[in-house]
Amino acid sequence: MSLRISWYEEDRQTLGVAIERLADGYYLDASDNTFKPFSQISSPNLYTPLPEATSPRFKGSSQSLYYLTLTNTPANQFTDGDYAVTIHNLTTNEPQGILPVTMHAGDDATVFPTAGTGGDPWATALPGGYAPGTAGNILGTYLDAKVSSRSTYAGGPVASVVAPVTVGANNDKTGYSLAPSGLDAITIETGVNARQALTAILATSAGTIKGAGTGTITIQGGNTSDTRIQATTDSAGNRSSVTLLLPP
Repeated sequence: MSLRISWYEEDRQTLGVAIERLADGYYLDASDNTFKPFSQISSPNLYTPLPEATSPRFKGSSQSLYYLTLTNTPANQFTDGDYAVTIHNLTTNEPQGILPVTMHAGDDATVFPTAGTGGDPWATALPGGYAPGTAGNILGTYLDAKVSSRSTYAGGPVASVVAPVTVGANNDKTGYSLAPSGLDAITIETGVNARQALTAILATSAGTIKGAGTGTITIQGGNTSDTRIQATTDSAGNRSSVTLLLPP
């Protein structure tokens, strides 16, 4: 497992690299090879030296190859995903450029494990080299039996669809009664529900009447002394106003 970095720059420069893990924005601390928040890394430990090639084959008239191979790239630190490698001039304290890299299982060589023909992921033994938490590792670890061996459905059409049944007598409602709230939900007039309307009807037909012929009639409820209706009338018995005193 390793991370290989190559960069062409003016010769005789002092360069370093800062490695950012884009998944969380953490940077590599060169002192202990772990990723940490930027604010927790001292400046000297933020950059790993990027040496200049010594062979003349990698030198031009004014340019040189700078390269570095990090071999200590454990998968628990260099987790699968994208990284940004910033090339930094340590003398002038100026950034020179950024290189993108994708790491897998602690290595930059390939996104897929090399097992199988030509690195084909469909020809790779599972879980193989797939890191914990990846799709390849999860499939290889948990999908370890035929789906058919875990199916309990026997198949065939559902009986009630192909041969509808006839429902017999419904006997499950015996013993039930209508609650008063059932009548309360039925509005007869604005502000008067069905139960209150029955109270007024009972008072009119069976309640005690007081004040007949006086112009003000009071009607009590049926089988109760509570006043339910008050009416103002003329000598002919015509009602000019009615006040209902109904139970809540």
